[in-house]
Amino acid sequence: MSYADDVTSSWTRIVRWLENNAPASAQALNPPATDADIQHLNDSLGFRIPEPLETWLRLNNGSTAKDAIIPIPGGFQLIPHLDSKLFPGGEVFLDCQSTINQHQDCLRIAHDIGDEDWWKPSWVPVLAEADAHYGMILDAGQTDGSIPVLAYRETEYAKAYASSLGELLTGVADMLEDHRGNSALTRGYQASVQDGRVVWY
Repeated sequence: MSYADDVTSSWTRIVRWLENNAPASAQALNPPATDADIQHLNDSLGFRIPEPLETWLRLNNGSTAKDAIIPIPGGFQLIPHLDSKLFPGGEVFLDCQSTINQHQDCLRIAHDIGDEDWWKPSWVPVLAEADAHYGMILDAGQTDGSIPVLAYRETEYAKAYASSLGELLTGVADMLEDHRGNSALTRGYQASVQDGRVVWY
């Protein structure tokens, strides 16, 4: 299977599990990204997003359907809903606009601190914690055709985490369906359901 096929297969399993077991979490999923959403994302990043990410976004455009946007001095702040946090560690699946915002914010920080290695233009955020600078990046700058996943946090440089987005999602699907798997993202976690939402502990 291709990288994109891996994403489709694994994400379909995850969504089916959420719909059957954690409907509140399933309801946090947005409808599929449109052609216009994808084009705006590509234009804003300055390059075409990797096919596995486009495939994922065309299935669901993030898990932010229940999030709120509140005005703050100088702009707006996104307030993630508890149901948005689908992944171990409380990460949210970013929609197209959230990906753009996160990418631009991190590039600006890298520029402000004068450290281009802190965030590279080819890094595309896909998962992020709501209340901390932590999440997962697809490295779209590889020349060998691979699209590895990096983990980032405020106090550390991004580092290798998984070989592909499909590998990451497969580990989550395995853990949800069979309570098994020792993938990078699910290691040390188990899933339960509280108030209709998936909770990792």
